Amino acid sequence: MKKYYKLIIFLLLLACVDDSAHGPYGSDNIPPGMVTIDDVINTPGGAIIYFTPPTDEDLLYVKASFSDENQIDREVIVSSVIDSLNIVGFAEQGDYPVDVVAVDRGENESEAVVVNISPLEAPIHAILNSMVGSQDFGGINIAYQNPTRAEVSLNMSTIDEDGNIVFRESFYTSQADSYYSFRGYDPIPTVFIIYVEDKWGNQTATRSFEITPLEDIFLDKAFWAIESMPGDESFSEYGFTANQIWDGYWSNQWNCGHTNFLPLPHQLTLDLGQVAKLNRFKLYQRGGSELYKHGNPKRFEIYGRLNLDNLPIYDPDDPGDGWIFLGYFESFKPSGLPPGSNTAEDYEFQDNGEDFVFDFEAQQHEIRFIRFVNIESWNNQMVTVIGELSFWGSLIN
Repeated sequence: MKKYYKLIIFLLLLACVDDSAHGPYGSDNIPPGMVTIDDVINTPGGAIIYFTPPTDEDLLYVKASFSDENQIDREVIVSSVIDSLNIVGFAEQGDYPVDVVAVDRGENESEAVVVNISPLEAPIHAILNSMVGSQDFGGINIAYQNPTRAEVSLNMSTIDEDGNIVFRESFYTSQADSYYSFRGYDPIPTVFIIYVEDKWGNQTATRSFEITPLEDIFLDKAFWAIESMPGDESFSEYGFTANQIWDGYWSNQWNCGHTNFLPLPHQLTLDLGQVAKLNRFKLYQRGGSELYKHGNPKRFEIYGRLNLDNLPIYDPDDPGDGWIFLGYFESFKPSGLPPGSNTAEDYEFQDNGEDFVFDFEAQQHEIRFIRFVNIESWNNQMVTVIGELSFWGSLIN
């Protein structure tokens, strides 16, 4: 019985122990000191608050709490070893209070320091105001400036026959100074209505552009075929077939034309099966895990001919001999990251197809046969892969 009494007394003593002994490691239940604000730099759509944290040993992080212009509560948290809070996401200019507190390991908060910020004009408004719309093949080209590289979408609508505004598509970008073409429209006067939206859902007013798109006919791939020529590589290697280059599927790493591993340049000759004056083309990379690597063309040339009569003897040092030079092109990667590292913007950019426009002189020629010469692949591998090719222009026959 004495043993039982001793056990009961021991348990009672444990029950009387202060619960704080079981708190987070290093916590002393004492709120940390206040944050010292050193400077406030207002930025487009936000501000940077520079501070000195308190010296408490158990300090964990510093937190900024505020409400945006839509009265939505938001927080920004940074580690105690960082000296600034980057406040972003405001759509409208004005004065906004921000509460800055220090928080320790026990989640004890210091007394708040109130800082007033005055965000500059938000990037979405500057982007909208910078827009220049111009006539383009099958639609409108929108040039814009985005010096802060804000992550935004350009959203386009048109007016239908009944006068209703109909949403058409969005283009996502974080490029600084760039352009985008909304295509797929008949060569008749069309009103294009555009607004800009950021990743916080902030939207601008709209801008309207009345443009008459240039004729831009998609070349039917049902007539396409490989034209085997001296110096050409086979694009039907490793279980792939050359006709996957025009089968209407891409963004899958198992759907492409694929050469053997041989020194570059690699060339391919296509019979389009129709005569056209070419406006532009799209190159779709082999996608999936192979995007921007494993033989996807980085630098390449396009040549053309109306027919194959009276061609000179093939010279491997001059694959364009006897052909009309239609252009030199370089593939673009939005993120700029090295091969093997891709962003969502990279995938979206290539899934839409990389759009290349022939210059005015190239557009004057009647073309049926295309010679594609890959000079350099994205990761410098001695192989070429093509997910898909498409051409647009004015049909002759």
